[in-house]
Amino acid sequence: MFQPHRPSSAARVVLLLVLATGVAAPALAAAAPQTSKPDPRDPSLSGSARVRALVDRIKLEQSAVETLEAAFVQRQESEMLLEPDVSRGTFSYAAPDRVRWEYTDPKPISVVIDGEHMTTWYRDLDRADRVKVGRYSNQVLKYMGASGDFETLLDYFRVRANFPEDRAEPYRITLLPRYERIERRLRSMTIWVDPARFLPVRLQVVGGEGDVTEYRFEQLQVNRGIPAERFRLVLPKSTEVREIALGSDG
Repeated sequence: MFQPHRPSSAARVVLLLVLATGVAAPALAAAAPQTSKPDPRDPSLSGSARVRALVDRIKLEQSAVETLEAAFVQRQESEMLLEPDVSRGTFSYAAPDRVRWEYTDPKPISVVIDGEHMTTWYRDLDRADRVKVGRYSNQVLKYMGASGDFETLLDYFRVRANFPEDRAEPYRITLLPRYERIERRLRSMTIWVDPARFLPVRLQVVGGEGDVTEYRFEQLQVNRGIPAERFRLVLPKSTEVREIALGSDG
Protein backbone atom coordinates (compact mmCIF):
# COMPACT_ATOMS: atom_id res chain seq x y z
CA MET A 1 0.00 0.00 0.00
CA PHE A 2 1.34 3.46 -0.89
CA GLN A 3 2.15 5.55 2.16
CA PRO A 4 2.30 9.36 2.08
CA HIS A 5 5.80 10.85 1.86
CA ARG A 6 7.34 11.54 5.27
CA PRO A 7 10.65 13.28 6.04
CA SER A 8 13.59 11.17 7.19
CA SER A 9 14.47 10.96 10.87
CA ALA A 10 17.43 13.32 10.42
CA ALA A 11 15.33 15.88 8.55
CA ARG A 12 12.65 15.79 11.21
CA VAL A 13 15.19 16.32 13.99
CA VAL A 14 16.47 19.40 12.16
CA LEU A 15 12.92 20.75 11.97
CA LEU A 16 12.32 19.99 15.63
CA LEU A 17 15.55 21.71 16.57
CA VAL A 18 14.59 24.83 14.68
CA LEU A 19 11.19 25.15 16.31
CA ALA A 20 12.28 24.14 19.78
CA THR A 21 15.07 26.68 19.93
CA GLY A 22 13.39 29.44 17.96
CA VAL A 23 15.22 29.61 14.66
CA ALA A 24 18.40 28.06 13.36
CA ALA A 25 20.57 31.16 13.48
CA PRO A 26 19.85 32.10 17.12
CA ALA A 27 20.36 28.50 18.13
CA LEU A 28 23.88 28.76 16.79
CA ALA A 29 24.63 32.31 17.87
CA ALA A 30 26.52 33.13 21.02
CA ALA A 31 24.70 36.25 22.13
CA ALA A 32 26.42 38.51 24.63
CA PRO A 33 24.43 39.91 27.58
CA GLN A 34 22.30 42.79 26.36
CA THR A 35 21.87 46.08 28.20
CA SER A 36 19.09 47.06 25.76
CA LYS A 37 17.13 45.22 23.13
CA PRO A 38 18.89 45.22 19.75
CA ASP A 39 16.91 46.97 17.03
CA PRO A 40 17.48 45.32 13.63
CA ARG A 41 15.80 48.32 11.99
CA ASP A 42 18.25 50.83 13.42
CA PRO A 43 19.11 52.98 10.37
CA SER A 44 22.67 53.48 11.61
CA LEU A 45 23.49 49.77 11.24
CA SER A 46 25.27 48.30 8.24
CA GLY A 47 23.92 45.23 6.46
CA SER A 48 25.92 42.67 8.43
CA ALA A 49 25.30 44.53 11.69
CA ARG A 50 21.55 44.46 11.03
CA VAL A 51 21.68 40.71 10.57
CA ARG A 52 23.60 40.33 13.82
CA ALA A 53 21.13 42.62 15.61
CA LEU A 54 18.22 40.51 14.32
CA VAL A 55 19.87 37.29 15.49
CA ASP A 56 20.69 38.76 18.91
CA ARG A 57 17.16 40.12 19.32
CA ILE A 58 15.59 36.74 18.51
CA LYS A 59 17.97 35.04 20.92
CA LEU A 60 17.12 37.55 23.64
CA GLU A 61 13.35 37.42 23.23
CA GLN A 62 13.20 33.65 22.96
CA SER A 63 15.33 33.07 26.03
CA ALA A 64 12.15 33.94 27.97
CA VAL A 65 10.05 31.26 26.24
CA GLU A 66 9.27 28.41 28.64
CA THR A 67 6.35 26.87 26.75
CA LEU A 68 5.03 27.28 23.23
CA GLU A 69 1.96 25.85 21.50
CA ALA A 70 0.72 26.37 17.95
CA ALA A 71 -1.38 24.88 15.18
CA PHE A 72 0.63 24.01 12.10
CA VAL A 73 0.22 23.15 8.44
CA GLN A 74 2.97 21.03 6.87
CA ARG A 75 3.46 20.95 3.11
CA GLN A 76 5.86 18.56 1.39
CA GLU A 77 6.95 18.49 -2.23
CA SER A 78 9.00 15.69 -3.77
CA GLU A 79 9.63 13.91 -7.04
CA MET A 80 7.95 10.93 -5.39
CA LEU A 81 4.69 12.84 -5.07
CA LEU A 82 2.29 13.59 -7.90
CA GLU A 83 1.05 16.60 -5.94
CA PRO A 84 2.08 18.30 -2.67
CA ASP A 85 1.33 16.37 0.53
CA VAL A 86 -0.41 18.56 3.13
CA SER A 87 -0.76 17.63 6.81
CA ARG A 88 -2.17 19.48 9.82
CA GLY A 89 -1.81 19.25 13.55
CA THR A 90 -0.50 20.89 16.71
CA PHE A 91 2.98 21.64 18.03
CA SER A 92 4.00 21.82 21.71
CA TYR A 93 7.32 22.77 23.31
CA ALA A 94 8.46 22.99 26.92
CA ALA A 95 11.95 24.14 27.86
CA PRO A 96 14.54 22.85 27.70
CA ASP A 97 14.09 19.70 25.62
CA ARG A 98 10.49 18.46 25.37
CA VAL A 99 8.71 18.65 22.03
CA ARG A 100 5.55 17.11 20.58
CA TRP A 101 4.16 17.19 17.06
CA GLU A 102 0.63 15.80 16.88
CA TYR A 103 -0.48 15.20 13.30
CA THR A 104 -4.25 14.90 13.03
CA ASP A 105 -4.93 15.12 9.28
CA PRO A 106 -4.76 13.18 7.02
CA LYS A 107 -2.90 10.50 9.04
CA PRO A 108 -2.59 10.35 12.86
CA ILE A 109 1.10 10.56 13.78
CA SER A 110 2.69 11.51 17.10
CA VAL A 111 6.31 12.71 17.31
CA VAL A 112 7.71 13.23 20.80
CA ILE A 113 11.12 14.34 22.02
CA ASP A 114 11.63 13.99 25.76
CA GLY A 115 15.28 14.46 26.61
CA GLU A 116 17.53 12.00 24.77
CA HIS A 117 15.04 10.20 22.52
CA MET A 118 12.67 11.03 19.71
CA THR A 119 9.78 8.64 19.10
CA THR A 120 7.59 8.77 16.00
CA TRP A 121 4.38 6.76 16.36
CA TYR A 122 2.57 5.95 13.11
CA ARG A 123 -0.77 5.12 14.63
CA ASP A 124 -2.35 3.81 11.43
CA LEU A 125 0.57 1.40 10.90
CA ASP A 126 0.82 0.36 14.57
CA ARG A 127 4.55 1.13 14.31
CA ALA A 128 6.93 3.46 16.15
CA ASP A 129 10.44 4.61 15.20
CA ARG A 130 12.77 5.54 18.03
CA VAL A 131 15.90 7.66 17.55
CA LYS A 132 18.50 8.41 20.21
CA VAL A 133 19.45 12.04 19.73
CA GLY A 134 21.08 12.79 23.08
CA ARG A 135 21.31 16.53 23.62
CA TYR A 136 19.71 16.85 20.20
CA SER A 137 20.49 20.49 19.47
CA ASN A 138 24.24 19.86 19.69
CA GLN A 139 23.97 16.45 18.02
CA VAL A 140 22.08 17.76 15.03
CA LEU A 141 24.34 20.75 14.55
CA LYS A 142 27.40 18.48 14.68
CA TYR A 143 25.68 16.11 12.27
CA MET A 144 25.21 19.03 9.90
CA GLY A 145 28.81 20.14 10.52
CA ALA A 146 27.85 23.58 11.79
CA SER A 147 28.09 23.88 15.56
CA GLY A 148 29.55 26.98 17.15
CA ASP A 149 28.98 30.69 17.54
CA PHE A 150 27.77 33.27 15.02
CA GLU A 151 31.19 33.57 13.39
CA THR A 152 31.28 29.78 12.94
CA LEU A 153 27.81 29.94 11.43
CA LEU A 154 29.14 32.35 8.82
CA ASP A 155 32.00 29.92 8.16
CA TYR A 156 29.55 27.18 7.21
CA PHE A 157 26.57 29.12 5.81
CA ARG A 158 25.89 32.21 3.80
CA VAL A 159 23.27 34.09 5.79
CA ARG A 160 20.77 36.36 4.08
CA ALA A 161 18.16 38.45 5.86
CA ASN A 162 15.24 40.35 4.41
CA PHE A 163 13.84 43.40 6.20
CA PRO A 164 10.48 44.23 4.56
CA GLU A 165 9.38 47.85 4.36
CA ASP A 166 6.04 46.90 5.88
CA ARG A 167 6.85 46.49 9.58
CA ALA A 168 3.94 44.07 9.97
CA GLU A 169 5.55 41.61 7.56
CA PRO A 170 7.85 38.88 8.98
CA TYR A 171 11.62 39.08 8.80
CA ARG A 172 13.11 36.38 6.59
CA ILE A 173 16.40 34.59 7.31
CA THR A 174 17.91 32.22 4.74
CA LEU A 175 20.84 29.88 5.36
CA LEU A 176 22.76 28.58 2.33
CA PRO A 177 25.53 25.99 2.86
CA ARG A 178 29.03 26.94 1.78
CA TYR A 179 30.27 23.34 1.61
CA GLU A 180 29.20 20.30 -0.36
CA ARG A 181 29.16 17.99 2.68
CA ILE A 182 26.44 20.14 4.24
CA GLU A 183 24.60 20.76 0.98
CA ARG A 184 24.26 17.01 0.49
CA ARG A 185 21.91 17.03 3.50
CA LEU A 186 20.54 20.57 3.45
CA ARG A 187 20.40 22.84 0.40
CA SER A 188 18.78 25.72 2.22
CA MET A 189 16.72 26.68 5.25
CA THR A 190 14.49 29.75 5.35
CA ILE A 191 12.76 31.03 8.49
CA TRP A 192 10.11 33.75 8.63
CA VAL A 193 10.14 35.52 12.01
CA ASP A 194 7.24 37.48 13.50
CA PRO A 195 8.39 41.12 13.89
CA ALA A 196 6.55 41.63 17.18
CA ARG A 197 7.25 38.41 19.08
CA PHE A 198 10.42 37.35 17.24
CA LEU A 199 9.06 33.80 16.98
CA PRO A 200 9.11 31.64 13.83
CA VAL A 201 5.81 31.63 11.96
CA ARG A 202 7.00 29.80 8.86
CA LEU A 203 9.87 27.46 8.07
CA GLN A 204 11.03 25.96 4.78
CA VAL A 205 13.75 23.31 4.47
CA VAL A 206 15.10 22.14 1.11
CA GLY A 207 16.82 18.78 1.51
CA GLY A 208 19.87 17.53 -0.31
CA GLU A 209 17.78 15.76 -2.95
CA GLY A 210 15.53 18.76 -3.53
CA ASP A 211 12.61 17.68 -1.38
CA VAL A 212 10.88 20.70 0.16
CA THR A 213 9.23 20.65 3.60
CA GLU A 214 7.42 23.75 4.80
CA TYR A 215 5.65 24.54 8.07
CA ARG A 216 3.31 27.42 8.80
CA PHE A 217 2.35 28.19 12.39
CA GLU A 218 -0.80 29.86 13.67
CA GLN A 219 -2.52 30.54 16.99
CA LEU A 220 0.76 30.77 18.90
CA GLN A 221 0.43 30.58 22.68
CA VAL A 222 3.48 31.46 24.75
CA ASN A 223 4.15 30.63 28.42
CA ARG A 224 0.64 29.46 29.22
CA GLY A 225 1.83 26.20 30.74
CA ILE A 226 1.63 22.69 29.28
CA PRO A 227 0.83 19.55 31.34
CA ALA A 228 3.77 17.16 31.64
CA GLU A 229 1.56 14.35 30.32
CA ARG A 230 1.60 16.04 26.90
CA PHE A 231 5.17 14.79 26.41
CA ARG A 232 4.59 11.20 27.54
CA LEU A 233 3.97 8.73 24.77
CA VAL A 234 2.44 5.45 25.95
CA LEU A 235 2.52 2.91 23.13
CA PRO A 236 0.17 -0.09 22.93
CA LYS A 237 1.83 -3.46 23.51
CA SER A 238 0.99 -4.42 19.93
CA THR A 239 3.04 -1.56 18.47
CA GLU A 240 6.21 -2.56 16.63
CA VAL A 241 9.11 -0.38 17.84
CA ARG A 242 12.13 0.10 15.56
CA GLU A 243 15.43 1.63 16.64
CA ILE A 244 16.60 4.05 13.93
CA ALA A 245 20.10 5.53 13.64
CA LEU A 246 20.25 9.31 13.27
CA GLY A 247 20.79 10.14 9.62
CA SER A 248 19.15 7.03 8.20
CA ASP A 249 15.97 7.09 6.14
CA GLY A 250 13.98 4.85 8.42
